[in-house]
Amino acid sequence: MNAKNTRPSPSFVGEDTALDFLNSVAAPKASVIDWLETGADLLDWLVLAGLCTESEVAQFRGDIYAADLARTLDDIHAFRDDLRDFVSLAADANEVPISHPMLERINEVLATGRQHLQISLSPTQATDGSATTEALCLSTLHQFRTPEDLLARIAAAAAKFICEADFRYVRNCQGPTCTLYFHDVSKNHKRRWCSMEVCGNRAKAAAHRETKSAARSKAAKD
Repeated sequence: MNAKNTRPSPSFVGEDTALDFLNSVAAPKASVIDWLETGADLLDWLVLAGLCTESEVAQFRGDIYAADLARTLDDIHAFRDDLRDFVSLAADANEVPISHPMLERINEVLATGRQHLQISLSPTQATDGSATTEALCLSTLHQFRTPEDLLARIAAAAAKFICEADFRYVRNCQGPTCTLYFHDVSKNHKRRWCSMEVCGNRAKAAAHRETKSAARSKAAKD
């Protein structure tokens, strides 16, 4: 059986697209899984993450762009590694290191992107929920002409996150082997796990086993 067919779905638990991008490589069960292993993986992930639409990336699914897509994937892997180091440093410091070279790196990538502003109509619902109307809004559109433009879309998400996130609440899951990051946007900021269904339940089970083991040891001594 193809290993990809047994691979779990990518995790979107970061509460931000930039952190979900970091989480596109993880070790949920000790074994490392990269959801951006191939060019096709990258395109699929971008659509699932909401960074691109299928119509935007469909042009790059053909053989004509295979070599360019492979080179772009290498660049995106390197960008992900650098961004992970930056986020880890900022999370440990509880603030953005404003002199860090990663900020210049992101700006360099953004400068290569093709984008323009466009006035469009956006549905707006009345405050009482009674009616929906259309209002004018200004949108930034990123154009894709080559696979290299995909990195600019990712860099834009990273830039938005860095400028808006409260790094006091950017955390790595406390699961012993978990590598997933999340932005704790809970009301009391007490989130510890990537998800209760995975690492939270594992921690509960481990604590339960430890309690039972301690009880047995005490009973044996008595």
